[in-house]
Amino acid sequence: MAVPFPSSQSIAHRARLAALVSELRPTHFRAPLTRLLAHRIPTLWTLYRGIMRDAPTEMIRSRMRVFLRDRKSMRAQGDVTRELRTAHKWWDIFRKAREGDEHFKAVCARYSRMLEGVRAQARADDVFEEEMAWYERMRTRPIMTGAYLRPTLFNGPLPRLSPQPLHITGMITARRAARERRMAKHDILQDQMRLLNSEMQFERDLANAATQEGQTVERVFTDDAVAWRAPIKDVMDGISDSFDRERARLQQPYPPEMLEAIKEARREKVRNQTRERMRWRRGEVTNRLLKRMRQGPPAHVLALMTDKQRRMDRIARGAGEAGYVAQVKRRLGHKMRDPDAWKTEFGQPENRGVLERMEADIDAENQRRRARSATEFGSQGRSSYTS
Repeated sequence: MAVPFPSSQSIAHRARLAALVSELRPTHFRAPLTRLLAHRIPTLWTLYRGIMRDAPTEMIRSRMRVFLRDRKSMRAQGDVTRELRTAHKWWDIFRKAREGDEHFKAVCARYSRMLEGVRAQARADDVFEEEMAWYERMRTRPIMTGAYLRPTLFNGPLPRLSPQPLHITGMITARRAARERRMAKHDILQDQMRLLNSEMQFERDLANAATQEGQTVERVFTDDAVAWRAPIKDVMDGISDSFDRERARLQQPYPPEMLEAIKEARREKVRNQTRERMRWRRGEVTNRLLKRMRQGPPAHVLALMTDKQRRMDRIARGAGEAGYVAQVKRRLGHKMRDPDAWKTEFGQPENRGVLERMEADIDAENQRRRARSATEFGSQGRSSYTS
């Protein structure tokens, strides 16, 4: 069935509808909107320059410069149009403030103060993050412990560091995994070499048998045996060289400079612990001291201790060397740095007489007060009994 051709009235009506609808359709450009001169010239030479000229303060000018720079890479027409409207809105406010409008001048001044506060807070956050990063680096920085990291197949002679740097751990782990891969590949190459030798021997025996019967066999492996073995042998030689380097790494001695640095780390460790114990004796409580005071004897020893022994052990773990702590430590046989420190509680020898007189006066006053209290209590008891 043939479809009739539309009439001239229908064609004209369709043309009118297309003309009306085409005005509502969005315009599609062949290039991004931001590349068109119709966009670039008004934006750069009118909008941007106008905002930079009319911005009330340098803080607002800097903020608008960043605002436009961050949106420089936009390509979607809707996004570009929305941001341009926002920029024009700000430009209108700046022009009104420049013309003397009190309301918009107050708005711009408040906005400028807000930007200053934001910038100050951002600067403070940056300083805080830098300090925390520095603190974390100092807390986790590798320190030589004075011990040796013995040479192995995977690492040469190194000092023991705490905490051990990740690149050293990663190096050892990577070399261990590489050695396992090389050993597995070496086994595969050995199997391939044995298979190749078997094929050569089979071909050689087959050729000898054919020669005895007066026949010929086309040789494949035995014509150039060296060429067949060369690729496998080259790879195996490379793996053997890596094994030789590992054995050389295992036998590598410590350099004299490294040995001296390790010995100096041991001496510094002793000096550091001495300084730490001096701080303890001055009364400073550190995390290490608290950890030592919270510790106890091993479980099998603790199970056989009495309550008194447990209490004495807990007291003796303190850092003091005077008073009751010193008495407990002497009773348990601990070695103290200053065995006579507890005698300072009785005062210096030249002040001993004055202290004894003060002690006698205090004892006499205490006795007098006790006697007076007993007398007053007795009189109150008799009066209450009589009543």
